[in-house]
Amino acid sequence: MKTILYKETQYFRSLIIIMIIITTLLVGVSAFFSTEASSGSSVYIATSLLFIVIIILFYKLDIIITERNAILSFGVGLVKRKLPVNQLNLETAQIVKTTLLWGIGYRFTPHGTLFNTRVGGALHIKTKNKSSEFFVVTDRTDAIKEAIKKAQGISNT
Repeated sequence: MKTILYKETQYFRSLIIIMIIITTLLVGVSAFFSTEASSGSSVYIATSLLFIVIIILFYKLDIIITERNAILSFGVGLVKRKLPVNQLNLETAQIVKTTLLWGIGYRFTPHGTLFNTRVGGALHIKTKNKSSEFFVVTDRTDAIKEAIKKAQGISNT
């Protein structure tokens, strides 16, 4: 059994609120036009279902550090990044200030692939072979680095 050394859950509140408002409006419009041609209302229903799927896939972000892996996972876990902690190079750890232009969610940035639910300071740690990175917006960077350091100590013994 893998021991969890660190876990943080960030709820994607802005996405949830926006998608619920849009879905409610679409369902309302669909119900209003349901007496008319059914093909028009099916577009509203299909779009509403698409937004519901987006909410399920991205409603939260989990940051998990175990004895073996560093895991960033959105929603129910279909969109995630899993890196072995012994591949993370803590010497490259830095705080990167994200901008609103980068957006929120699963984002491709000049520094690599970013997982975030809000704008702010992001912890960026490259892997030893520099082919990937652990890149996430969080307020608890010191706790994450400490958990990774502890996990690397466990995996090296």
